[in-house]
Amino acid sequence: MWDVWQALQQLDARIRRLEAENAELRQQLNASKRPLKVKKIVYHVHSLHIQEMKGTMNLGITAPLPEEEMEQIQMDLQKQSD
Repeated sequence: MWDVWQALQQLDARIRRLEAENAELRQQLNASKRPLKVKKIVYHVHSLHIQEMKGTMNLGITAPLPEEEMEQIQMDLQKQSD
């Protein structure tokens, strides 16, 4: 019985240590994030040779974002335009 109790206590202590480490790493990650500022983007669309146009052409930086982040960006842009 004591072996099980000891094992549970050790697992609980390990979980607490890992949670503390996780919180510390999250703080470090959030502290190291810097906003990206792009001064100018030049597109040379006129130099493209287009034989047939179908679908969507995305210009700019298109990186997959989680839906929550995309919604937050849209809300921020709406606030700026108001």
